[in-house]
Amino acid sequence: MKKSAIYIALLLLVGCAQQPDRQTEPKPEPDIGGGNIEQPVIPPVVDTAKPVTPDPIPEPEVKPLPEPEAKPEPKPQPAVTKTDDGKLILGNEEWLWISQAQQHIRAKVDGGKSISSIGVSHIQAFERDGKDWVKFKAGGKEVELPVERWLKSNKNETPQAVVKLRAKLGELNELTEFALSAGKGIVLGVNFIRDVAVVDSSRKFIQPKAK
Repeated sequence: MKKSAIYIALLLLVGCAQQPDRQTEPKPEPDIGGGNIEQPVIPPVVDTAKPVTPDPIPEPEVKPLPEPEAKPEPKPQPAVTKTDDGKLILGNEEWLWISQAQQHIRAKVDGGKSISSIGVSHIQAFERDGKDWVKFKAGGKEVELPVERWLKSNKNETPQAVVKLRAKLGELNELTEFALSAGKGIVLGVNFIRDVAVVDSSRKFIQPKAK
């Protein structure tokens, strides 16, 4: 009886000793080189032998400015060719139509000259029907006219023949006395512009060409 009790007690001791060994679980060993351990990030190798060209920066879009509205051009005002009282305005130069020469001749307007003059060539005086006549060339044309009178400035100069020529300037159409002189050009004096025209020396060719 005592032996049986002793045997049972030994079995109980052995069972108690083995139970803690079963409950103790082995700890897992760390997984070296795997698992959740993060690997170090290796930066990319940049080839320094070639320059790195940055991406071009796009230029900002420039919008053209709106064009200003075109203003209508002012209508040209007609040139003033007459005074308020109806007299013609003459510049210091005008185109004069000489009927005998059949052409326009550039004329200088000079209010300081008492009589107009015209430059001609090949002047020859002669008599016809007991009156003095003169033959000359004006504008390449030969003209014969009676002498109205002779101008004498002093004893040493040859008298100038004064003839009447049909001259047109703007609306003027006058049979005017001209003193003949050797040379070229026409000078319009007081006898042409008196009472019918005024002179604006700051302008030229105010009057249109007339025939």
